[in-house]
This record gives sequence, C-alpha cells and structure tokens, in this order.
Amino acid sequence: MLTQFAVGRLEEQLDKYDEWADRFEDLPLYFMTFHGQQSIRTVIDTMQHAVYVYDICHVVIDNLQFMMGHEQLSTDRIAAQDYIVGAFRKFATDNSCHVTLVIHPRKEDDDKELQTASIFGSAKASQEADNVLILQDRKLVTGPGKRYLQVSKNRFDGDVGVFPLEFNKSSLTFSIPPKSKARLKKVKDDNGLVTKKPSSGKKGAVPQNSETCLGQAHHPYQPNPSKPSR
Repeated sequence: MLTQFAVGRLEEQLDKYDEWADRFEDLPLYFMTFHGQQSIRTVIDTMQHAVYVYDICHVVIDNLQFMMGHEQLSTDRIAAQDYIVGAFRKFATDNSCHVTLVIHPRKEDDDKELQTASIFGSAKASQEADNVLILQDRKLVTGPGKRYLQVSKNRFDGDVGVFPLEFNKSSLTFSIPPKSKARLKKVKDDNGLVTKKPSSGKKGAVPQNSETCLGQAHHPYQPNPSKPSR
C-alpha cells in the first residue's frame, strides 16, 4: 500500500521512505483486526463502533466468501449470504455510510465475460447494491490479456460503461492506459438491446454487462496501531 501511495518503489529511493511513511500515517485509514472467517454480528458491531468513535464514512469488506466461514445462521450458504448482504445494506442505510463489498464471481469460461448474474449466490447482492462494478480480465492466447473496469449498475443517474485498465508494475497500481483517452462509454439499454454510444461516428455492439458488487459503504474500526488518527 505504501508503494501504491507513493506511486513508485521506495526500495529504489530509500532517502524518500521516511517522508512517504509519515504522509501515509496521516491518512484517516483504519484496519479491522479480523483475519479469515468471522461472525457477521461481530463485524457489524465493530463497524458501528468505528462510525461512532472515528466518524468512519466508508467500509471495505474484502471479501464476502472468506468472511462467511463461521456463519452459523444456516447450513444453506445462499441463505446465509443473503442475510449478510441484507445486514450490510441496513448498516449502510442506518449509519449513512458507504459499504463496498467484494464478492468473487462464479467460475465462467475464459472466453466469456462476467455478467451481473455471475455474482456468487442469489440476485440479492446486485439488487441491494447502489452500484455494481466488475473487474473484467480478457485472457488472450497470443499475448497479454486486457483488463477493464465495468460499471454495470449505477443507481445515481443510470450511466454505465467501461474503463480500460493497465497494470503499472513499478507502482503496483491499475490506471487508464496513457494511449487511450479513456472516457466513460455510455451504454443505453433499448428494449433489451445493449448498444454503446459511438465515440467516432460509428455504431457498435458493446460487451455484455459484467459484474463485481459494490454496495453502500462505511469504513472499518480497529485502527492500525502504526497509523495514528488525524
């Protein structure tokens, strides 16, 4: 994370390490001290404490499947997942906080794009979410694959589309490729037919909607002892 924050490898410029470390400590960033399977009640209680004590406004849960292990609500994993998604949605609404929930997709064929229906579990996750983002990874036999972020649901104003991504190894980050002046390609659904707004006067079909779930959010509680709050 420090490498990403500094947008470069600090091991190659050690004289700047202390400066970037101090700046990183100033970020209002906290980590819950949870690892692996956790009870949803414990996680929600921690998040509520964070809102009250630290005025947290955005929580990222990464990821849902990994957290579900100790959930004893039901032997039915789909029912347990629906309960957890509902609990996060209620928390976000009641506390006016954003909750970003990472959900791994079902296994799909390599030649197929992910869809909103590819989200593991029932449709409740995508229904409850205000926004759904999908990280697409098109693997190519002849060379490096193509990655892009797809906005497949936008409850705010309905605009959806894709952003091409390029991995920067030196900073360990994904960014918009410099060669393409990427802009959100608006997609309109007309009678079930998905088309993209032409960018150069030509019309063309757009890839099917994909998925990765993001709901409303709020932020974690347990502060990292190495990072003082501001």
